[in-house]
Amino acid sequence: MIPNVQHILHRRSEAAFKVGQDMQRLSAMSHSLSILATYQNKETTFPIDARHLSHLLALIEQEQKQLAQLNERFSRQTINIGVVGRARQGKSRLLQSISGLANSFIPDGDGSHCTGTVSRMVNRPNQTTADVHFYSRKAFFEEVILPYYQALALGPIPANLAEFSSHPLPDLSVETDSIAIARYKKLQTLHQNFSRYSQLLTGLTQTIPLKQIRRYVAQVTENREPLYAYLAVQEVIIETAFPAQEVGAIQLIDMPGLGDTGLVNEEELLKNLVTQVDFILYVRKPDSLGAVWEPADLHLYQLCQEAVSNRTNVSMVECSYLILNHTRSPALKDNLKNCQDLLISSTRNGLEFAQSFVVDCSDQQQVQGKVMEEILLAMGEELDTWDEQDQQAYQHRINSLSQQITKLLDDFNSIIHTPMDTRDFPIFKKLFNAVWLELTNACEENLKQLEALREMPNQQIQERFLSIKEECLDQVAKLTVREIELTRNTLGSYNRTYEEYLNEYRTFITQSFLKLGETLNQVLQQVKQDVFTILKNEGKLAGLLSIQNPEEIFEQKLLQEINNLESLAIPLNSFIHFELSYLGFLHFRIREHLDTLTPDYISLRLSREDTTEDILTYITSSVEACLYKIQHEFDNWAQDLNKMAFALVEELVDQLLRAKDAKDNWEIFYQQYRKQLWKEVYKELENN
Repeated sequence: MIPNVQHILHRRSEAAFKVGQDMQRLSAMSHSLSILATYQNKETTFPIDARHLSHLLALIEQEQKQLAQLNERFSRQTINIGVVGRARQGKSRLLQSISGLANSFIPDGDGSHCTGTVSRMVNRPNQTTADVHFYSRKAFFEEVILPYYQALALGPIPANLAEFSSHPLPDLSVETDSIAIARYKKLQTLHQNFSRYSQLLTGLTQTIPLKQIRRYVAQVTENREPLYAYLAVQEVIIETAFPAQEVGAIQLIDMPGLGDTGLVNEEELLKNLVTQVDFILYVRKPDSLGAVWEPADLHLYQLCQEAVSNRTNVSMVECSYLILNHTRSPALKDNLKNCQDLLISSTRNGLEFAQSFVVDCSDQQQVQGKVMEEILLAMGEELDTWDEQDQQAYQHRINSLSQQITKLLDDFNSIIHTPMDTRDFPIFKKLFNAVWLELTNACEENLKQLEALREMPNQQIQERFLSIKEECLDQVAKLTVREIELTRNTLGSYNRTYEEYLNEYRTFITQSFLKLGETLNQVLQQVKQDVFTILKNEGKLAGLLSIQNPEEIFEQKLLQEINNLESLAIPLNSFIHFELSYLGFLHFRIREHLDTLTPDYISLRLSREDTTEDILTYITSSVEACLYKIQHEFDNWAQDLNKMAFALVEELVDQLLRAKDAKDNWEIFYQQYRKQLWKEVYKELENN
C-alpha cells in the first residue's frame, strides 16, 4: 500500500548516523569552551567575556537535547501513528481496522470507557509478544497520585504511597467545576481500589499471554465488569505481524479516552505521544440524534496543538487528520448527516486538520482503502520534507555556533607563543611527521577494533557474571528442609522464616555482585594500557621515562610534562582518571530486579497449607527467578561496557589528535623534548 515507508526509514537511518556525528561535534565544542573557561580563570588579562562563554555552553546543551530527540526519531524502525480522542468514539475499532488485529489484541467495548492505559501495536513479522511495563511504587506516587492533589488543591498531601492508601481522602471544595469533580472521582477510584492493583507496582516488565491483554489494558471486561490492573500499568507493547500486512512497518499508539475521563496527566500523556509519533489521527463519533463540537473536543484539540508546537517545523494542521466515525450497524442509527455537519463546522470552531474523513471505523476495507492509503501516501512526502527541514535547521544552528567558537579559539591561540630553536628544525620536522603518521594510524586502528566490539557484550564481564551467578545458585542449593525447620523454631513463624531467607539471599546476591567492580576496572585499565602502549611505542614517548627511576609510571610522567599545554593536558587527565564503579555502573540496574526477593514487594504469600518443602521451593524459585531477570538484561549491560570503552577512547582521540591545532600543540611538545625522544639522532648531531 505505501511504498514510501521503507524509503523514509532508510533515509532516516542515514540521517541518524549524521546526527550521531554532530552530537560528537557538539561535545567537542563544549570541551573547547571548557578549556577557554579554565584558561580565563587563570589569566585575567585575556579578554574573554564569561557571560558569552556561559551563553554558548547553554546553547550547546540545548542543541544536544534537541539532537537526542531527533536521533531517537531517526533511529526508529517504524512510522508511528498516534490515535487520540475522547472515550467511546471508536478509537479501538479504528485501530483494529488499520492493523487487521482482533479485539483480543486491541480490546474494545460499547457504552463505557474501555482503553485504560497507553498501548503500542508494532507490525513485527514472525513475532508475537505482549510486554506490560508496570509503574514502580515511587513513580506511581510521583507521576500519578501527586498530580491529583496538586491539581485539586487537596491537603494535607501524603508523604508516600503507604500514607495515601491508609488515610481517607481529603474532601473536595464545595465550589468546584465539572472537571474537578471528574478528577476527584478518578482519584477516589485509585484510592478505594488500591488493594486490587498495588501488588503490581513493581517497576518490572512482564511478558503476558495474549489472552490476558484485556486484563492489563482495558477498564472493563467484555461483560462490562470493572478491571483495575490497568491502573498500575505505564504502557503495554504488543509486537506481532499485522494481518493487514500491506500497511508496512508501522507502529500504532493507542491512548486512553481523553478530555472527559478525569485524567490529570492528559497534557503530559499528549506531550509524550507527540514526541514519539509521526502524525495523529483525531477520532470523533457524532451522536445520531444530534451533534456539535463540545468544549471537551475543543480542549483536547488545544492540548494536542500545544504539544505539537514543541516540535520544530510542524504544526497541528499539518500532522493531524480528522476521522469522523460513521456508524451504520443495525443497533445504531445512521449518523452520516451529523458527521457531515461536524465536518463543515470544524474549521469554524478552530479545529483545523491536514485532511478530514467520514468513515465507518469498524469497516476494515473502508478504513484501509479510503483512509490509510491516502494518508500514508501523502505523509510519505511530508515526512521526508520535515526530516530534511529539521536537519537543515539544526545544521544551520550548529554551524553558527561553530563559527563563534572558532573565533574565540583563534583569539585564544593567537596569544600562545612558544619560541622554537630553528637550527635543527628541518631534521626535527622530518622526525615529527614520521611519528605523527605512526601515532595517528595506530590510534585509528585501535579505535576501529573497539568500534567493532561495541555492539557485542564484553566477554570478560560476562564470564565473571556467570561465575558469580553460579556461586549464588550453589549457595541456595545448600539450603535444606531441616535448616528451614530449625529457623522456624527459632523465629516462631513460617512467614518470618520465609522473609528471613528472602532477605538473606537478596543480600548475598548483592554482596556477590560487588565483585563485578574489580572486573569493570580491569577491563577499563586494559583499554587505557592499550592507548598508553601506543603513545610509548608508535608515539616514541617512552623516552620521557628516566632510566634512573625504573618505578616511574608512564602516564603520570606524560601528564606531568604536558601540563603546560592545557588543550592536551585536560583530555589526557580526564582519560587517566576516568573510573567505573560497580555502584555507579551496575548496582542500580541490578537492584531494580531484586523485588522478587524483597518481602514488601513479593506477590507470592504463604498459606496455612504450605509445607516446609513448599517454602524451600518458593525460596529456590525466587532466587532463580531473580538471577534469570538479571541475566536477561545483562547482555545489554555488558554491551554498554564496550560502548563506554569505545566512547572513552574516541573522545581522547578526538581531543588529542583530531581537534583544531592538536597537531601544532603536539609539535610544540615534541620539539621541547626532542633530545629525550630521539636520543641517538641528537647525540650524533652534537658529536658532529
